Amino acid sequence: MSTLKEEAEGLLNKMIEIRRTLHMNPELGFEEFETANLIKSKLDEIGIPYKSEIAKTGIVATIQGTGNGNGKRIMIRADMDALPLQEDVDKPYKSQVPGKMHACGHDTHVACLLGAGEILNNNKDKFGGTIDLLFQPAEEGPGGAVPMIKEGAIGDPENPHIDAALALHITGNYPVKLMAVKDGPLTGSSDEFTIIIHGKGGHASAPHTTIDPVFVATQIYQNLQSFLTRYISPIEPRVFTVGKIEGGTRFNIIPTKCTMYATLRTLNEKLREELHEVIPNFIKKIAEANGATADVSIFKKYAVGVNSKDVNEHIRAAIKSTFGEESLEELDTPILGAEDFFEFSLKGKIPVAMFWLGGANEKKGIIAPNHSNFFDVDEDAFVYGAATLAQAAINYLNS
Repeated sequence: MSTLKEEAEGLLNKMIEIRRTLHMNPELGFEEFETANLIKSKLDEIGIPYKSEIAKTGIVATIQGTGNGNGKRIMIRADMDALPLQEDVDKPYKSQVPGKMHACGHDTHVACLLGAGEILNNNKDKFGGTIDLLFQPAEEGPGGAVPMIKEGAIGDPENPHIDAALALHITGNYPVKLMAVKDGPLTGSSDEFTIIIHGKGGHASAPHTTIDPVFVATQIYQNLQSFLTRYISPIEPRVFTVGKIEGGTRFNIIPTKCTMYATLRTLNEKLREELHEVIPNFIKKIAEANGATADVSIFKKYAVGVNSKDVNEHIRAAIKSTFGEESLEELDTPILGAEDFFEFSLKGKIPVAMFWLGGANEKKGIIAPNHSNFFDVDEDAFVYGAATLAQAAINYLNS
């Protein structure tokens, strides 16, 4: 009998072909129509039934085990969307769509999940219960997990039909053959702030007759950063970063308004909610002190991502039994990057877990981090990803 690792190795070329096809044809959130068509064609080839057009492009395929089990149901998720970024990797499978690329590796996630799906479909006698393969749109924004939940992808949100969920995420921070697991908080919350500062325009040579909103924006940013270091415990992770400031039309004109676009990240939901009140109040006071006014709007995105120790134990066991102890990395530190996979936990109602799949290879020059215009992955990682997903799901259903 072949092992799951051997089966994944046998599917490697197929997974590479899927990943490269997706990589050359990236689509942004809720536009993944050709991506979904490719996934459906592969599911048809494997013989796995599915439901599609959930939240526009989402898909849920279902595998029913024929072995002994206790009737549990687990979902494995892969996201599908690309980023609005021009690719600078000079490879045969480089993006063919200007200004779009799979810079976060979601093409890898799809390939691994389809590989895991084929492995599981070929081994239905080895588990009882049900496995859902969920292909999700728009992880990079505005978020596809919640729309899929609302459209019944995991059943009634008040009474979901899945008992657990798992996922992987490729990363350039770890080498191929290594997978990293962490219990508890893994990823940060993510919220978007839009700050509009209203001043009084005029000629650049006479600033005393104006209320310069660009100057006020600089005061807000500098003072807010200083304030947060004193308001929040220094051992409490948090980041407030302004990624864009937009104001003015010409070098000698003081504009009437200036807009700042920022993100807030935390690992503490209570602190997150508190800062939703504190930060806007502070911004408005700084604006008023400079004679201006400020409007602050907050788009709440993803919650803190918390891994279930129970689901993680099945992932750990899968890694060790399939690839050996040397492929397992235990993490102590979370990141402040955000992930909407954790929305499937329904605020802790469902145990979920995500692990990092190493994709870097210094010898091959594959060292760029996620979201870089040079991001690439060592495709040997697909064997590790597909086999681990499949074995972890089997472990859970047979526990």
